[in-house]
Amino acid sequence: MRAFVSGPITFPDNYFTTHYEPRISAAIEAGHAFVMGPAMGIDAVSLRYLVTNGVDPENITVYLSEYESKALQERVQWFIDLGGKIHIEGVTSADRDAAMTRDSDYDILRYMPIEEQKEFYGVDYFPRVSATERNERRRQGLPLWENPGFTTHEPGKEKGGLSGTQKLKERLKGVFSKPSNT
Repeated sequence: MRAFVSGPITFPDNYFTTHYEPRISAAIEAGHAFVMGPAMGIDAVSLRYLVTNGVDPENITVYLSEYESKALQERVQWFIDLGGKIHIEGVTSADRDAAMTRDSDYDILRYMPIEEQKEFYGVDYFPRVSATERNERRRQGLPLWENPGFTTHEPGKEKGGLSGTQKLKERLKGVFSKPSNT
């Protein structure tokens, strides 16, 4: 059996210990193999957890998209040096994630429910379907970009009067404009 481990890049204290460690430990105990991406956050924490808990790097495969194979080479070199496997798949991270679903038997993942996201991210929260949630939806054969939790979302009704997208646009206003002194 092969487990696909995925999760958020940023997460609260004890998130890994509470939501991942027990399931990963059970998979280690059962002798399962693992696949994961190269993202900082749960991917990186899980990879180090597996290696430090005696999982043979031969039983761990880190998937990279084509662009990641060039951009992240230094980040994964330590794992390659241990004998870990790298699999390059697709042009985008979505292609890579689809390949990990295809090449695994089950998921070890968790994404925060909407209310938990709002509490954790505060003013930085915006409604979205995370890559982790898309991984679960892909395995279940559900549409990747649909989240029933957003059906009651009404732009302009949130605190501050703006939707998440409108707030993001406001925060990014001018970031990509030409500097005035050129």
